[in-house]
Amino acid sequence: MLRFFSNRELSAGLSIPLAKWKRWSREFLPPDPLGGLRSGVTRQFSVDEAIIVFLGGHLVAELKTSVPDARQILQDLTPCLRNIGLFANSQVHERFSAGLTNPISSYSIFIYRDLSEPGLAARFTYTLRGQISRTPQDHGGRAINLERYIEERIPLSAPSLPIQLSSRTLHISAIADFFVNALGLDKGHFAILG
Repeated sequence: MLRFFSNRELSAGLSIPLAKWKRWSREFLPPDPLGGLRSGVTRQFSVDEAIIVFLGGHLVAELKTSVPDARQILQDLTPCLRNIGLFANSQVHERFSAGLTNPISSYSIFIYRDLSEPGLAARFTYTLRGQISRTPQDHGGRAINLERYIEERIPLSAPSLPIQLSSRTLHISAIADFFVNALGLDKGHFAILG
């Protein structure tokens, strides 16, 4: 899928004010190799670049993370996001599909900010959860849900959870679905929506 978008197209399609979109793109992407603020060349975004900016903006605007923390989270999570099929035409890594009789229906990532000394950069650990099924059941007159899911720590070598100040949840599948629908993209190019 070789589709590129302008700032205006992305701003209008995703219902984000143009100035905010431009600010986010400067914060979450490296400088445009074809131009800068004064070059007169309009930046064109690949679908994957647009997803990164949209996720970064979501972390800042909706989950109330700081811009430096959002940058760190995106840097930490990009390999995982590629492995679960978020980016256009990426394949789901075998550890998320091999041996599963039911496909994973949605992904969420729990973001934990480690306690750190004042003045030090924040450190994060993550838990990826892939929901396989959710079945409503009656439990003594109470409606409950029985869930099956896979879960893994990111990075895989992360130790058990240290003391946490807070956690946030990034509903990756819902964000991907909104992004693809808002821009009128073909869901078939996004393995996470398969």
